[in-house]
Amino acid sequence: MGASALLVAATAMAQVRSPGPPLPPIRILAPEARLPVRVQRAVVRTEIVGLAAATRVELELFNPNAEELQAELQFPLLEGQVVTGFALDIGGQLRAAVPVEKPKGRQVFEDVVRARVDPALLETTQGGHHKLHVYPLPARGQRRVVLEVRESVPASARPVWRLPLRFGGAVGALDVAVQVAGVAPRALSATLGAERLLATAQNGGSRIAFGRTQHQGRDGLRVALPAAPREPLVSTDTWQDQRYFLAELPVAAPRWARPAPRRVALLWDASASGAQRDHAREFAVLDAWFRQLGEVQVQLVVVRNEAEPMEPHTVRGGDWNALRQRLQSLPYDGATRLQALQPPADADIAVLFSDGMGNWGAAGLPSPALPLVAFSSSAGAAARTLRHAAEASGGAYADLQALDTAQALSLLTHERQRVVDVQAEGARDLELGSVYPQGGRIGVAGVLTQPRASLRLTLSAPDGSRQVRRLELSADGAPPPVRGATPVAVAAHRWAGWRIARLEADLERQRQAIRRLGQAFGIASTETSLLVLDTAEDYVLFDVEPPPDLRAEWDTLMLHRREGAVRRQRIALATTVERFNEKVAWWEKAFPKDAPPPPRVAPGSGSDSRRAAPAAMARPPAPAPAPAPGGAAPQPPLPGDTTIALRPWQPDEPYARRLRAARDEDLYAIYLDERPGYAQSSAFFLDVADLLVARGQNALALRVLSNLAEMDLENRHLLRILAYRLQQAGAVADALPVLEQVRRLAPDEPQSWRDLGLALDQSGEAQRAVDTLVEVVSRAWNNRFPDIELIALAELNAIAARAEATGRPVDLSRLHPRLRRNLPLDLRAVLSWDADNTDIDLWVIDPNGERAYYANRLTYQGGRMSRDFVGGYGPEEFSLRHAKPGTYTVKAQFYGHRQQIVAPATTLMLRLSTDFGRATQNDQDVVLRLSGRGDEVTVGTFTVGEGARP
Repeated sequence: MGASALLVAATAMAQVRSPGPPLPPIRILAPEARLPVRVQRAVVRTEIVGLAAATRVELELFNPNAEELQAELQFPLLEGQVVTGFALDIGGQLRAAVPVEKPKGRQVFEDVVRARVDPALLETTQGGHHKLHVYPLPARGQRRVVLEVRESVPASARPVWRLPLRFGGAVGALDVAVQVAGVAPRALSATLGAERLLATAQNGGSRIAFGRTQHQGRDGLRVALPAAPREPLVSTDTWQDQRYFLAELPVAAPRWARPAPRRVALLWDASASGAQRDHAREFAVLDAWFRQLGEVQVQLVVVRNEAEPMEPHTVRGGDWNALRQRLQSLPYDGATRLQALQPPADADIAVLFSDGMGNWGAAGLPSPALPLVAFSSSAGAAARTLRHAAEASGGAYADLQALDTAQALSLLTHERQRVVDVQAEGARDLELGSVYPQGGRIGVAGVLTQPRASLRLTLSAPDGSRQVRRLELSADGAPPPVRGATPVAVAAHRWAGWRIARLEADLERQRQAIRRLGQAFGIASTETSLLVLDTAEDYVLFDVEPPPDLRAEWDTLMLHRREGAVRRQRIALATTVERFNEKVAWWEKAFPKDAPPPPRVAPGSGSDSRRAAPAAMARPPAPAPAPAPGGAAPQPPLPGDTTIALRPWQPDEPYARRLRAARDEDLYAIYLDERPGYAQSSAFFLDVADLLVARGQNALALRVLSNLAEMDLENRHLLRILAYRLQQAGAVADALPVLEQVRRLAPDEPQSWRDLGLALDQSGEAQRAVDTLVEVVSRAWNNRFPDIELIALAELNAIAARAEATGRPVDLSRLHPRLRRNLPLDLRAVLSWDADNTDIDLWVIDPNGERAYYANRLTYQGGRMSRDFVGGYGPEEFSLRHAKPGTYTVKAQFYGHRQQIVAPATTLMLRLSTDFGRATQNDQDVVLRLSGRGDEVTVGTFTVGEGARP
């Protein structure tokens, strides 16, 4: 919305102004619903005072199904809008949300859902996309949620306030009322699509109200406000005992012709999300520009998960048909590596077409050394990212949905003056909305330190001339009161939004600062979310500060909670040491390798009574004293004829059969033909990538695989699958940033740390790997993650032992001394999976025909199975110190799930290792799928030669 005011000066090619970007819809997702969840009632109340607007949206969600559900509302905000609060009805009363760190908000929400009580979570992702998670929606019942949004309508010749009214389906009852203070009805123009609405006089201002039943129109409400006065607009408000100001200074908007470039760098984002852009608008801008330039050299750089080699093109007489055909032929596929959007150094200007949504490699869009003009043309683009990179280079950014061709062209052909310095006396922490005038105004916000302050802005023109603007501010002098209206406070939240936008340009180094701002101002950001819980006990349990109505009760309960935290950590460490000693005792025990007695566990046992403790499981002897930290005495590796054979995963879907039958040169084209029918299927992209690898087309395989990063923003389950498959393919450098993101998203899940630690080891970073795995070993985790400390400890000690054997020992000072011992193994199998609240079982059948699994955790010959992992992700581990010769078959079985949102299949990652913990360790990975309860798959086999140790 703010981009629609970028250019107000008329040009020789002036056209009818675009009405603004299409208003984004609200989507309601409830994958387990047989009948769609719908908005039964929507009540919207907005107060507009001057150019400040506060909106309250109350939605009543109805679940027509016979089962309770979890629902997710997805909605992007318009540029400049900020969610300042939301509430959920609990027991018929609205409970206000509180700000929390984003990873913690997600963790608490999921933990509370498992307990089947009432939480709600609002979080934001790239591009202003917001997700509101609500649980439970009762069977054939409803829940109320309330959203509060504040914004400052951009000043222009005719400011327009907009309200999206698309709710993903028909709304049973829609009730909207907008109060505009101090403005007569005749001065307003309100439309709902093509329908003109009447405003009525009320309380010295105007009221626009209407109701609809079964509303499902695509158009939202637009209210054109009176032109802003030419004098400066100033508003102030107080937040947490600090006085904030927002000033908008009118400035002249002259333009200077930009020198015609000889070489143009055209940066074209051809990732999968690029298909959603409005290419017709993009081509119209290029067509007008090239016709005006006449002759120019174009350096085309196409970027997806990687940048393709630069392609030179020549435009003569404005004819760019060859370049246009090349752009039209591009397939939009793969992830977006923003760091690859680098123009050649010898270009005069760079032009970028992208949504700015990076999801591959390092974060951030680089700002080149030459002017960058960036255009977006799709809803929900990362405007902040694009604007910052463009303006930092001396270029500009615009949303093509908000501009006509002539206005967009002027950004390429002309330059404008920009703010180069801003200072204040009596105010601090100044933030600019943009260095360029927006709608003929420069926006500045800050914190007042004195009752009166003076503001000084210096603007520089392309010809070198400078202009200084001054403004006197008063903490209580603006805006003048409007009869019958309560001032809408926007200054503080606008300041916070602008500061967060600036910090996000350096996200990796500014995460904590963004987090502090989000929590202080109670807004959803890239680092903070808004959370609602049921009772004071819930807020205490998860150490979350409650809303005011629960504060007194929370304070009392938290005294006891804090006293127990240190004790729980000590108990967790003591438990890990005790269980490790038991494992050492198992490892040191000599197990028989002869023929076993009759099996203790019947082959068909373990169905409905599977959780009963096995009665015949052998008990390990008392632990022996641990040797020095150097580990056990060296042992020879397994014989050379010990092998791992993985069973190739061969999907049987129609697309897979078609691809297998295709010629090598046709594979990618057939994939593109099949893709529209499987755009939301992670399995499809995994299978196609496997087929491309099998045909030696590794670069295309990586491109196809990278689509998983585009499918669902910040979905850690998809990101884990992606990282597993990248590691399997040997692309560890690409897997590491993915796993770093998973750890940021879910630091409360030990798998996030373990996965990253193993990838760091695979990349040769042994010290970082050990330091990361220490987190898994030393923390007190949720009890639904049994034995993960011991599994990670085995991997940590194995990494340390191999590092020492190569003469590059690692520092183990962070690991408790009683846990520093490597336990080498002949055979090891580890199973992980991607779905939470899901139970997958690892089975290993040894040469005796005995099956090691959850109900037979210790086999006759000493095979040891870790404790059953019934709550999601794994890992489950099979360990065998001395392997009897013969064949060991490794299987996985899907037992069941307790998910509210169920995926069509669960993806598994298995690592099979020989000589684990020795210098000769050999690992082989496989990624495959199970589709439902009872589904079973053979993963592979170990074959141990006859020359093995007894």
